Amino acid sequence: MSTEPTYDLAVIGAGPLGAATARHAAETGARVVLIGPDEPADPTTHEGTWSGHYDQGRLCHVLEVPLVTSLLAMRSQRRFADLITRTGVNFLTPTHSVTVLPDQAPGGSASLWFDAEPLARNAADLGVEVDHLDEDALAAAYPALRFEPGHVALRQQDAFILDPRGLVRAELAAALAAGAELVRDEVVSTERREDGVRVCGRGGAAWTARSVVHATGAATNATGLLERPLRLATYGATVVLAEIDGPDAVEMPTMMMMKVRDGRRLFGGIVMAPVRYPDGRWYLKTSGASLLAHPLETREEIAAWVRTGGNAADIEEARALLADLLPDLEPLSMRTRPCLVCATPSDRPYIDRVDDRTVVLVEGERGAMSADEIGRLGAGLALTGRWTDTLPHEAFTAQWADEPSGEPVGA
Repeated sequence: MSTEPTYDLAVIGAGPLGAATARHAAETGARVVLIGPDEPADPTTHEGTWSGHYDQGRLCHVLEVPLVTSLLAMRSQRRFADLITRTGVNFLTPTHSVTVLPDQAPGGSASLWFDAEPLARNAADLGVEVDHLDEDALAAAYPALRFEPGHVALRQQDAFILDPRGLVRAELAAALAAGAELVRDEVVSTERREDGVRVCGRGGAAWTARSVVHATGAATNATGLLERPLRLATYGATVVLAEIDGPDAVEMPTMMMMKVRDGRRLFGGIVMAPVRYPDGRWYLKTSGASLLAHPLETREEIAAWVRTGGNAADIEEARALLADLLPDLEPLSMRTRPCLVCATPSDRPYIDRVDDRTVVLVEGERGAMSADEIGRLGAGLALTGRWTDTLPHEAFTAQWADEPSGEPVGA
């Protein structure tokens, strides 16, 4: 009986990274199977791992650190128009990306995303125009909003809100059109064989491929599929959704905002312009203080976090923030949704080989905007066994929990 592998590549995880990997691999002519569960219908009864892309809005821009994050996002964004045209799935909505911060921002690693100098320098390095708005210019640009005195901003006017669910639909459509197969199952084990890797699903099916890519995101360690854990911190994050009448209820940009009063940090996170959710309603989205407050390690801990629906205490923080920012707006309702994010010690993605048949891909909360490029790089590494990009592979080397490192995770 022949043991010839059925596939050239098996991709584990059908979120943004996995879907992008499958489509780029399939478009080379490789035989690809993509295995991952669909989004659960009811989070309150959920068992198992979870994906952070179960949401409607992510900021897609270049006002990021480190520089390589912005570069990966830009490479991805350059292909989005073609992906949308070919699949008919539009997952982008134009927005202004505005990073709001006090004129004299507090120091420390926690404020790195709100340090105007490196953000502006990174944008300049990539040739992206960014406006510097002082306090008066910020107020004049967005008259419906009330900003804390002494706050300024950087603005990228050609940014987008990216629908991560829509991005995955588009990547899957392109992958399937190129010949990839999609299996809705959860992988429970992998077995290395002489000529490939056997991948087994919870439903009892198995697939054999010459190489395998693990693209399970923040849940990578929790799956137990790797022989040893990565240096990777996973957190249960909370999204607060404030329901409004519709997209015209308020005219506003999407903001990364640090709000400081009398030297005390009151908020640090995102405030997203109105987005329509699957229930047909429009919401402003915020995510702030408790982002790194709920570390998770196991599949069971992730499932338990999802069933909570998120940290209800975040609603009051969001309510106070929106009352100051939008004093004329009264939300119709406010609720939380669970999310999952992760952090690597370098704050850069992992795109690396585990062994000669296995590649691992990990990105954290900013993974959606750069997923297409990470998937392209991961597909190339898995299919050829070589790193051929002009970016140095050392920037994306995986770190393992059993190896010494001087870098803290999730600082």
